Amino acid sequence: SFLFRRRGSILFQRKGSHFPADRGQSAPTFPTYTFKENQVGVFPITITASNEDGETKKELEIEVVENMPYKVVFPAPSYEQSVSTRYTFVGRPVFLRPLLDYFENPQYRWSVDGKPVEGETGRVYKFTPSFAGEYRITVSVTEMQNGISVESAVTVVCVNGSEASGYRAASGASSAYSNRVYEYTPAPGQFINETNTGGFTGSESTREAAVEYASKRIAKQSYVSLGSFGGYIIVGFDHSIQNKGGYDFAIQGNAFDSSNEPGIVWVMQDVNGNGLPDDEWYELRGSETGKPTTIQDYEVTYFRPASDGSHTYWIDNLGNTGWVDFNAYHTQPYYYPLWITADSYTLYGTRLLPRNSQSPSTGYWSNSPYDWGYADNCGSDMLTGDSYDGSGQKNGFKISNAMYHDGSPVNLQYIDFIKVQNGALAKSGVLGEISTEVFSFQDLNMNK
Repeated sequence: SFLFRRRGSILFQRKGSHFPADRGQSAPTFPTYTFKENQVGVFPITITASNEDGETKKELEIEVVENMPYKVVFPAPSYEQSVSTRYTFVGRPVFLRPLLDYFENPQYRWSVDGKPVEGETGRVYKFTPSFAGEYRITVSVTEMQNGISVESAVTVVCVNGSEASGYRAASGASSAYSNRVYEYTPAPGQFINETNTGGFTGSESTREAAVEYASKRIAKQSYVSLGSFGGYIIVGFDHSIQNKGGYDFAIQGNAFDSSNEPGIVWVMQDVNGNGLPDDEWYELRGSETGKPTTIQDYEVTYFRPASDGSHTYWIDNLGNTGWVDFNAYHTQPYYYPLWITADSYTLYGTRLLPRNSQSPSTGYWSNSPYDWGYADNCGSDMLTGDSYDGSGQKNGFKISNAMYHDGSPVNLQYIDFIKVQNGALAKSGVLGEISTEVFSFQDLNMNK
């Protein structure tokens, strides 16, 4: 069902479709139909599509309400986590940004432990604790069109310790490669659920099974696809990776000259010391950071396909819509991850301007590289990989490029967890969606 505020409208558009009925009345048989209603209530809609092969119908409901069910939440560190508590050290800021549903013209008011913060009226609040302890940060968001306000709160824990105290030194038994996959949450894509080259069994219906799949693939340096924009994988090591100023770790992909699928890299310290990636993620600066064409706070919601063999539709936080193509080369029932039980899910991150193009003379598609700073990309930071298919291709990454939300450096001494997230939302004809692939994660400092 769809939910709309009174006097709102909804536009349906499906190529070759006709929309015959609304409240018992026939609508024009055009490919688009705009629903408008001035009364509160629930209204059934029947969509009939027909061609020379036959006819099919789809029924749905549109609920018209006086006011939208506004929602304000602080995101957890990852999709699979439910707790949004933030952890930091004394003097290290956290940047708080709530996620909103249905607001059109929001106004923000922030408070710390019940005391209003004067002058803070933006969506992002930089909070810097001056002493150890717990802080309750509250934001009140008001929709200016009707004066309705919604509050949401998040706990910030400033741990009683220093950054250096959490460092885990490598031992003689330590491995230079990651030893655990903590989470695998891809976006829909042509290699997701695929039992041929993708390596799935077709029975990965739980989060644990998905992690096991990714773990086995990474252990033998086989590719793991992250699907379309926002899909990610989180790994850890049996020791902390030290910041030595140069290339501290490497990520293996399969990029080559005309096939680059940029993965944005994030790093995390185990600030709370519980051995889990539930602390603060920091994006590593890349060549596209800060450019007008780069969208920092980008969100895409993917919807479960209605039937096997269907495209996977999405909508972003800018109002754009589209779909991940179902193609003839990957014929698993659908590309929506089997282990995600919700009918939709939202992924958040930084989006890069696509660099794909089609040759007007040959019709071939090319995904051009970015200068530096991304996995699965033939940038200037590529350490190995010069074969035509990208076999063994690796990029080097510097912990010193870790940055806060405002682009300023974090100056981390070490990291414990790495996340790679697809930064592109685009598709290249018969090649399908741009989807980052990763094979392995390596601590380069162990070889120094």
